[in-house]
Amino acid sequence: MGPDPASVKSMSLTVRDASEGAVDFQALLGAGLALLCFCLLLGCAVCWRRNERRSQSDRKSQAPSSALVELGPALPSQTTAVPIQQEYAEPEGETADGNGSLGSPGTGSLQRSRLHGRASCPSISFPQKLGLFFKAEQSWECQPATCGETDKSSLVTHPRIHHSSTMPGSLSLPSPKQRPQLHFILFYAQPEATLTVTVIGVSHLPKGFRSSRDSYVKVYLLPKFIEPQRTAVRRKSLNPEFRQQFQFGRYRLEELSGFTLRFAVYVKEFGSFRDSFIGEVMFPCAQATWDSEAASSYTRELSTTKTKLRKCLSSQDVSYGAASSQGTSLGQLFLLLQYQALANRIKVLVRKAENLGRLSRMPRVPDHYVVVHLYCDGRVVDTKETKSVAGYSPVWNTPFLFSVPAGDIQEQPLCLAFTVVQARLYTRNCALGRVLIGPQAPEAGLLHWNEMCSRGHVESARWHVIQPNGFSPSP
Repeated sequence: MGPDPASVKSMSLTVRDASEGAVDFQALLGAGLALLCFCLLLGCAVCWRRNERRSQSDRKSQAPSSALVELGPALPSQTTAVPIQQEYAEPEGETADGNGSLGSPGTGSLQRSRLHGRASCPSISFPQKLGLFFKAEQSWECQPATCGETDKSSLVTHPRIHHSSTMPGSLSLPSPKQRPQLHFILFYAQPEATLTVTVIGVSHLPKGFRSSRDSYVKVYLLPKFIEPQRTAVRRKSLNPEFRQQFQFGRYRLEELSGFTLRFAVYVKEFGSFRDSFIGEVMFPCAQATWDSEAASSYTRELSTTKTKLRKCLSSQDVSYGAASSQGTSLGQLFLLLQYQALANRIKVLVRKAENLGRLSRMPRVPDHYVVVHLYCDGRVVDTKETKSVAGYSPVWNTPFLFSVPAGDIQEQPLCLAFTVVQARLYTRNCALGRVLIGPQAPEAGLLHWNEMCSRGHVESARWHVIQPNGFSPSP
């Protein structure tokens, strides 16, 4: 049997109605989208028109004030002659137009002449580029001549032009830029023969990419101490205050007069591994005023010229009384010490050595290492050792931490002994010499120990002359 014709007809009508409904829905959707786009365009046009009107009104309101403040680029290069109409005052007893006399000389005639002069004041036009507004004020002078005659040359009008000397505050001349300055204090203790240098601070540091900078100061005593002593870093300040002391000794006052103090100021740059040099102060000690009872303060301007220091000074000029009596030098050792009071420990950094002595005639270059002993009441408490480095000027750069008993470190019988050992290939290693630092150490070691105890968390760095093995810590 075939399909029913009635059912087929009904199905075709249903499909036709659905297609017509879909067409109507699409047309309605398209009309809605078009209306939405039209509304968006209309809103944009209205907003643009409103902004234009607002900007025009703002422009009109700001036009007079800007014309009053704006200064022209330059004054006219040439002065132009301005024609001034000459006005003459009529003498008494005569009329200007034949209408009779002006009246008796009195108050009325004087006021009338003044009004006449102001009405006939010449108009003087100035270029608009000047931007400076002048106030013109005319004064009329009339001198009566003898025998009833009037001198016309004396009745010429003379306009007084007053220049305005006021300038906007933003256009005033800038104040001179202040240069960076260093503030420090010097004091020489006669009994201890020690020079104490106190770095107070630096003022007027130049700005960098940020409004504040991180800075510190290095202090040198030339030519004795080529390796500097450094202050702590003061962060986010253009006028940092350090107030840190550094001691140099032992030197007689006559010997100290031949030395020079060098202060170098550095800042830490953001994103850079190297610090930037700002300036330095070279202060000869001979220019200082030494007073055994009071310290003297100084302020010096930083010089942007950086002094080049000779490297040889670090090994040749560092000497003490014990080393001067020796015929041959065993070399120098550069050490950094820091006392961490809160943790009850001492941080030791064995940095490097220079010009170590030769113990053999072998052509090879020997290796050297350093053994560090911490003594307490004459007994070894702790021992550390660096790695071996070849050469007569080795660089170890090795830090160590030593725990110490709690309490005042200056009252404890502690001592640090640094023994420089020369490694040998076929025979036993040989000790080259040692350096002692502590309250019972000789001169340089005692000075370094006291400096470490007084400076707190700031590292204290010094060169030490290596002594023979005969020196030992005393209990």
